[in-house]
Amino acid sequence: MKKLLFLGLFCLCMQIAQAQTAPTAVAASAAASKDDDTMVLALSGTSAESWRRLAQVLVQRGYSIAHSDNSLFTVTTNGLFKRSIGVLSVAGTVVGETLQVRLYWGSASDTGGGQPLLTRRKQSERWVELVAIGQAYGGPVSYTTSVPD
Repeated sequence: MKKLLFLGLFCLCMQIAQAQTAPTAVAASAAASKDDDTMVLALSGTSAESWRRLAQVLVQRGYSIAHSDNSLFTVTTNGLFKRSIGVLSVAGTVVGETLQVRLYWGSASDTGGGQPLLTRRKQSERWVELVAIGQAYGGPVSYTTSVPD
């Protein structure tokens, strides 16, 4: 009976320890790997200035802003058709001292009626657009995977 009690207490302690362990973040790297889907930009000033700068870059590149939130510092665009690439949309948000930007592709007809899909590095013709956004924004750029497979 004591063994069962100790086993139960041990399992309970393990659950408590795991609940307190912070998840490990995937580190960003300067060169994109084939599974990367997120561009990480260093803030070019305050959070508000960087968020505004990203919105300006997106508008200059032809995107129209679908939603922008000045308290969460997020911006998303409507879909933009680019020849030979298809319909693209962009989402960016300030996270800590960085600005994380993701590119989505596809319309309902491209995705079988579903939502636009996240662009990964291995989709090079689309990835070029994300890199161009980073270059127009300026400053240090790195890449990461938002949801590791």
